[in-house]
Formats: sequence, structure tokens, C-alpha cells
Amino acid sequence: MGSILEDITRPAKGWMAKGREPLSASLFKQRHRFSITGLSRSGKSMLFTSLMTMLRYRCEQQYNCLPLLHYLPPEQVESMHVEPLQGYTMFPIEEHLEALAHQRWPAPTEQLYGFKLVVRLRQTKGIRSWVFSHSTVVFEFVDYPGEWVTDFPMLSKSFTQWSDSAWAQQLSEPQLGFAQQWHDFVRGFDFEQAPSNELISELVAAYRKYLVSAKQAGISMLQPGSLLLESSGFDWQQSGFTPLPAKVSSDPSNPWTEIFQRHYQAFLKDWLQPLKSNSFQASDKQIILVDLFAGLNHSKQHLYQLKETLSHLADTFVYGNPGWFSKNILRRNAQGRVAFVGTKMDLLPPSQRQNMLSLLEQVTEGARAHFTGKNVNFEHFLVSAIQATDPGATDECLRYMNSSRQYMEACFEPIPARLEAMANDEHFPVLEAQVPDDFLPRILNGRGLDRLFQFLLSQETSNGR
Repeated sequence: MGSILEDITRPAKGWMAKGREPLSASLFKQRHRFSITGLSRSGKSMLFTSLMTMLRYRCEQQYNCLPLLHYLPPEQVESMHVEPLQGYTMFPIEEHLEALAHQRWPAPTEQLYGFKLVVRLRQTKGIRSWVFSHSTVVFEFVDYPGEWVTDFPMLSKSFTQWSDSAWAQQLSEPQLGFAQQWHDFVRGFDFEQAPSNELISELVAAYRKYLVSAKQAGISMLQPGSLLLESSGFDWQQSGFTPLPAKVSSDPSNPWTEIFQRHYQAFLKDWLQPLKSNSFQASDKQIILVDLFAGLNHSKQHLYQLKETLSHLADTFVYGNPGWFSKNILRRNAQGRVAFVGTKMDLLPPSQRQNMLSLLEQVTEGARAHFTGKNVNFEHFLVSAIQATDPGATDECLRYMNSSRQYMEACFEPIPARLEAMANDEHFPVLEAQVPDDFLPRILNGRGLDRLFQFLLSQETSNGR
């Protein structure tokens, strides 16, 4: 009886053996796209460097790191490899590791980067293992310059509206203290002159000088951020523009208003809109990096502006949790899981992290308001891409390598848990920790990304959020 049954089923098994590989590839291929966004200096470059290093050592050296792979049972993993992501420049991991080896932090992100991790899994249980021998899980990671993200709200504004809002921000703290030189230049500028190329370049150069100095001072809401990036595809020297005083921008017939209106529309049409449409493809999981230390180091007003900027950032993306049919058949994607990540937490003693978490939750309130009614799961995390400090003599102290390569100890005052508890003129020093000599083990043995990726890969609803 057994041999007869075997004779009957052998042809079917042979057909399935030939056909199940392509079927498995097409029907059982999971794709997870993570967009990693954040403002300038939020730690994207170091996070990407650590993430790719962990992936490389997990794939090539079989090093037991990167806890996100707990989502994939180790006994089922047949192979995994990192490869380029179509349409994106491969992240320059070698350059960044070389910088760390020379005791320099990686350069900030100034263009679009991406890569993917392809994992091939053996099917070992149930009927699926008989029909489909393998499945594939693809993790795609995309890194965006923060300056691009802050520009996207401009797409919904006319030039005059943008100009007025830019002036309003510059006349308020914290920008007011850094915009004085630019304002003095504008007050002395003769807008009765016809806008020649030389005069336009002079005005744009003065505005760009303000943007650069404000960025260095920790100001987060600066537009157009593309004006700050040398690698940007926006040619600001030929098509630049600046906000204009209301007495000029309110007159549509004024030659300065006319030409800056044309340059502004060209910026939106030829640079910003294609960038958003072609490069910022929809993802289903988003990591928003937040550097609270810059605000704490400068002023309470910096943190309030960070809160406003994060709200604008959240308005840029599509949020929701589409069902299987919408996602896989109609190809409608939206951010269904969002992780707000406070970065560089190795610069703070563990005893202060609960206050920092509370502060992070307050600063993201405006961004989270965009999730209302959209079935978005979100959480807040405190992470370190690399543990550049060590515990100090007490719970309030840390040891670190200073700029002279001396091993020092610093002790900290408590940070506020709420913005209201911070005085207007109060600021907190930021530890200028340098790259440790043993940076590689500190990356590979890190556990700061554990809960972050477990949350993003979970299929369960996150505590009603």
C-alpha cells in the first residue's frame, strides 16, 4: 500500500519541488521598510554606522549581535546578506568606520542613503514547510538628511506665506538672538534697486550665512534647509531666494517679490516635489531621532522650537495602518509604527534617564497629534548607537575620553522632567565625549537597539497606542 501511494504522489512532489521555489519567493516574501528621520545632528550617521556594523558582523562573522533578529528564529536562518537598495546610494560604512578608527565621529548625513538586509529562512513547520521550503524577509533602511525633511512643509505655502512665517520665527526666541546680523543687513539693503544677479547673490549669501550660524547654535527650524547642504541638488547660487520684508513681499508687482516668487516655485517644482515623490517612498515603519541635548545645552526656547519642528516633520509623512489587501494588492503604504528615539543617551547617567524620557514624551506631543484617528502604534525609546562613556564613582557621574584623550569623570545636576520646570535662562552642559579606542566592541556589544526593533517588528498592538 505504501509503495502504491508513493507512486501516486511522486509526480506531484516532483512538480512541487520544481515550482515551490519561485512560489515561495513570490508568496512568502516579507518586506519591512524603515525610514530613519531626524533633524540635523540627531545622530543618524552614528546610528546607521552601528546598525550596518552589527549587521555585517552578524552576517559575515556569525557574531551574536543585533537583537532584532530574535524575530527570526536562529535555527531557521539559512543565509543573510547586506546589499544596495535600488534607487539609493549605499551608506558609506567604510568611510565612517575609518573616521572612527582615526578618533573622529562620522560626518553628518547630507544625501539620501539606503541599504537592505535579505534573510532567507527555512520553513520547518506545518503544511507550509511541505509546499514552500523557504521564505525571504527583507529589511530596507533609508536615511534622510534632516535639512530636507524640514523643507517639505514649504510645499503647502506660497512664497509670501513662507516669507511671512520665516520672518515671524526670526523675530521670536530662540532665533532672534542669532538673526540680528541678517536683519541689520536687510535694513541696510536697498530694495528699490533692480534685482540683478549680483544683488540677488549678495542677499542670498547673507541669508545663508545666518542659516549656517543658527544651525551651529542648535536652531532646528531653518528653511530652506537645502540651502545648507553643499551636496544638495538645489543650485542656490543660481536660483536662491530669501524671505523678504512684509513691505516688499506684500506687493506682488515688486520686482524682488516677482523674481523670488519664481525662484521659490522652481525650488518647489524642480527640487522639493520630485525629491519627496521619488526618493521619500512610503515606508511602514519610522524611526524619528531626537537630540534633546542640543536644546538642554542652549535654552528652554530651543526645546519648544524643537517641539514645533517635530510637529512639522510628522506632517510630512502619511500615517496609518493599512490592511493586508491595501498594502499588498493596492500597494498603499503608510507609517503604521513610529518610534520616537532620544539619542546619545550614553551622555547621561542612568539615574537621569526617566526624566529624559518624560521630556522626550512632552517634546513629541505635537508630532503625535498627527496620529489621532489613524491607528498608529508608537513608543518612546532612549538609545545609544555606541556607549562612549562608562559608569562613574556615583550614580550621577560618568567617565569619558575628553578632547585631549584624557580619561575624565564628570558629575551631573538633575535635568528637568518637564519644560515648565526649566528656567528661561537655564542650560545644561553637554558632555563632549570623544571616540573611544575600543569603539568596535562598544558597538557590537551594545544593547540600546533591543526594544526599539522588537517594537517595530511586533505584530501586536502596543498598549493601546
